[in-house]
Amino acid sequence: MKSTEQTRLGRDFWVDYGGEGMDGRALLLVAIGGALGAVARYLTTTILPIDSHWSTLAINLTGSLLLGIIAGGLHGSGMISDEMLILLGTGILGAFTTMSTFSLDLVKLIDEAQWITAILYLGSTALIGPILALIGWKCTSMILAP
Repeated sequence: MKSTEQTRLGRDFWVDYGGEGMDGRALLLVAIGGALGAVARYLTTTILPIDSHWSTLAINLTGSLLLGIIAGGLHGSGMISDEMLILLGTGILGAFTTMSTFSLDLVKLIDEAQWITAILYLGSTALIGPILALIGWKCTSMILAP
């Protein structure tokens, strides 16, 4: 039997990440989604005929737009469940997009003294990503509004 502290911590975790009764299902959904997202990321970077930092930018911007559509529009309107949000958002898009690769690509550009490219890469990721997430969120919400 779990202690009160373990139960409270576990309950708080699951309530924060999808509601009551998620238990191991949430972890399984994240794992499945993460595997799919990682494969999609790998295939995308091998298919795109552009330098690595620009493919990372394309992936992260696409992921931002999709997350806005999924979290704001579809989940916000009740069209997809908490479980589907965990699978698609945390799992697939969490593995598909990446902050670590963005950071490493930026460091490489700076190390190679590609200052203009580094500034454009940083600015476009920091500004356009959130704008695309907002566009996805608002457009999907408007389309699905009664």
